[in-house]
Amino acid sequence: MDNLGIHVSWLWLVAGILLCAAEAVAPGMFLLWIGIAALVTGLVLAVVSLSLPWTLVLFGVLTIVSLLLGRKFYGSRDTEGDRPFLNRRADSLVGQTFILTDAIRQGEGRINVNDSPWRVRGPDMPAGTKIRVTAVQDAVVLLVEQA
Repeated sequence: MDNLGIHVSWLWLVAGILLCAAEAVAPGMFLLWIGIAALVTGLVLAVVSLSLPWTLVLFGVLTIVSLLLGRKFYGSRDTEGDRPFLNRRADSLVGQTFILTDAIRQGEGRINVNDSPWRVRGPDMPAGTKIRVTAVQDAVVLLVEQA
């Protein structure tokens, strides 16, 4: 009990509930795990009386454990969705074949992909050659070979 006649465990339980509720206002799955650690700290303090330093150590350890568990459960979810290359357009071109728009001279040329020009690197080839994209370099240059 503290000077107000309130058991310390209640303060931790209320703080945990408020942190979990704050997750609904500011979602990001971070406050939830801290709130869970505070709730567990409150439950432990309801059973065992600890000094303030040990209570803070317990809360810190529980916070780390709950964050790691949360990351394990929610960090491993597949978030690819139905458009895995949405923000990586160049990666989606690997394996596809195209026709060279500009000849590859001295290792560099150009192709058009849906009205967008792309720089390509590969062995020298004349314009009109059918090529296959083999890799992406620096997210803007496609490495190619003759198809």
